[in-house]
Amino acid sequence: MGGRITIITMALVAAFLLVLALFGVRNTLPDEVAWETLGDEGMAVGEGYLGAGLAAVDPLMPPHVNPQVVAGIEIPESGEIFGQPLPLHRPDFREAVAYEILITLSRPMMPMLWMRRAPTILPMIEKKLDAAGFPDDLKYVAVIESDLILTATSPAGARGPWQFIRATGRRYGLRVDRYVDERMNPEKSTDAAIAYLGELREEFSDWFLALAAYNAGENRVAKRIEETDVSSYFDLYLPRETRRYIPRIVAAKWIFEDPEKYGLVRLEPLHVPEYRFVEVKVPRSRANLVKVAREHDVVYSRLRRLNPHILSATLPRGVYRLRVPVEISPEVLAQPDE
Repeated sequence: MGGRITIITMALVAAFLLVLALFGVRNTLPDEVAWETLGDEGMAVGEGYLGAGLAAVDPLMPPHVNPQVVAGIEIPESGEIFGQPLPLHRPDFREAVAYEILITLSRPMMPMLWMRRAPTILPMIEKKLDAAGFPDDLKYVAVIESDLILTATSPAGARGPWQFIRATGRRYGLRVDRYVDERMNPEKSTDAAIAYLGELREEFSDWFLALAAYNAGENRVAKRIEETDVSSYFDLYLPRETRRYIPRIVAAKWIFEDPEKYGLVRLEPLHVPEYRFVEVKVPRSRANLVKVAREHDVVYSRLRRLNPHILSATLPRGVYRLRVPVEISPEVLAQPDE
């Protein structure tokens, strides 16, 4: 009997030591191992962040928040965004913005990567917003939705810089099928976002409510307004993610515009791809994009990176407006049937 107890005791001790060893290995991974598992620009594929389905940089990395910077954060007494005043006199809203600033600073590489990615997409967004007569601050919607990653995909299936779900993308003219997903086309998805935001602004007569509807859906926001007879975003009881939406945008704007104030470094991109647009005409059945690229002296991998909305090397009949390296002649390309 004593021998059996000894064996059982030894087995339990061995099992405990094994679990402890595994736990220790899991929690003492060196930084270089963590970074080796990351994709382009340090983004882990498929990890969720704040319900937006974005990749998080720091699951295995501790936050690098400077306590002095955090202690010195001051929320101004007044301010505006989208041309509308912010209720910074309200303690609850001030606290909400301060919270989002701290959350953002707890992963400091991400806002610095915003700045690094910005020259590749924000000038185009700014130009389109200006042409539509919309506030420039709306560009920060794309910042918080996708971290300016063209291929960002959420667990719910939202995609692209503006995080359209499939149905909404199609509703605003974006092609989404097995060959093309224009939610990841920066120009077309921005046009769709401007059209959608414009309709929401017209429906709710307020940018704050329009953006709440962009996040939660116009039906939900309209129903909540009707149920509670409250028409202010700041007084309306909405889902937690939607209550955080405007404070997140405000935090992103303030940090993006003055990163040094928050202890960050403004990163500039090492390379901004230069491109021009060409049309690829597929007149009859289908075209092989690899062959098209080769025949026109375009490196296929560069072509695919410049056009993340193209999902397949095979394109069916149609006309496709593609980005190509700037050195390619702006001719109309054509590929015969295969």
